[in-house]
Order: sequence, then C-alpha cells, then structure tokens
Amino acid sequence: MPRAKSHSRENLLDSALNTFWKIGYHVVSMGDLVRETGVSRAGIYSDFDGKEDLFHACLDRYQEIVVTPAFAPVEAEGAGVDGIESYLNNLLMRFEVMGGLGRGCLVGNTLTQIPEDARETRQKLRAHCNRLTAGFHKVLTHENGGHGLLTQAEIGDLARYTMISVQGIWSYSRLTEDAAELRAASDMLIAVLKVRLRGSPQ
Repeated sequence: MPRAKSHSRENLLDSALNTFWKIGYHVVSMGDLVRETGVSRAGIYSDFDGKEDLFHACLDRYQEIVVTPAFAPVEAEGAGVDGIESYLNNLLMRFEVMGGLGRGCLVGNTLTQIPEDARETRQKLRAHCNRLTAGFHKVLTHENGGHGLLTQAEIGDLARYTMISVQGIWSYSRLTEDAAELRAASDMLIAVLKVRLRGSPQ
C-alpha cells in the first residue's frame, strides 16, 4: 500500500533512483514509481512537479551517493593513471560480486533514451560526462608533467577518449556476464594511456 506524506524526500529519491536505474527513465511510469517507492502519487507530487523533475533530482542524488565515492581515486589530489586504474578496478570488483550483468551507469543508460528536445535532462547528462572528462584531464595533466610527451590539445582529446571508453565499458556490462571481457577492455585502456603518457608500456 502506498504510504502517506510521512515519507522522507531522501528515501523517496533513493527508491526512485533505483527504479530509474533498474528499469530505465522512459520505460518507468508513475504507477511504477508508486509501486517501487511505496509513496502515493499525491506524495510524489507533493515533493516534485512530475516524473522528469523527480528524475533530475535522482541524477543529482546519483552524483552524490554513487559517482563521488566511485570516482574518488581519480579526483584525489595528485592522482595519476593509477587512480584511473583503481577506479576501474573497484567497479569491476563490484561487477564480479554481483555475478555479472550489471546495471551499467545511470547516465549511460539514459543517453540512448533521451529525445533532442529534453534540454534540461541533456544538460545534466552532459554535466556528468564533463565531470568524468575533467577528472581524467587532471590526472593526465599530472602524469604528463613528468614526461611532457603530450600537448594540451592531445591531453584534452585523450581525456575525452577515456571518458567515452569508460562509458562504453559500463554500458557493455549490461550485456555480458563475463568480467574477463570488461577487465580486458579496462586493461587495454590503461595500457593505451600509459603508452601515450610515458612512451612505452609500463
């Protein structure tokens, strides 16, 4: 039974976040949200203007409780390529614990569903990709300082390549049960970064 307005906004967000992540933004109906969160339709509308507004709040919550702790090795002060490797390894270990067929990245999952006119949603998804790119750019700049092999333009291109590669790995995690496939892709990405930054495999 849906509960009355005794729910907390945070609990509603967490339940809705899991629902969007599991089912997909455009597939989820208000009925699904009522069932999955245990909050009445009136209760949801008392906190949010509708499904899109709730989803945008969930994207912000996703940054807070999922992305920030997961991406911490990359965003740590003075992090190098080992920080990217640690970030990937931590998520791959989580995939292995789950037994394969992960949920992927909420942002990556949503990228294939949004229409062109969903401007605010697209801005939030872009902000996530920009955050990853900025983190990778900082790491690559730090690493490049010791060798100086890349120009600033090349670092920018490599940071975007890393972001797109990572998004691809997490998207593919929704299809495969074989962690070895994902680890091979992760290892290849790290190897490419090291060769570009250091000039030889290390």
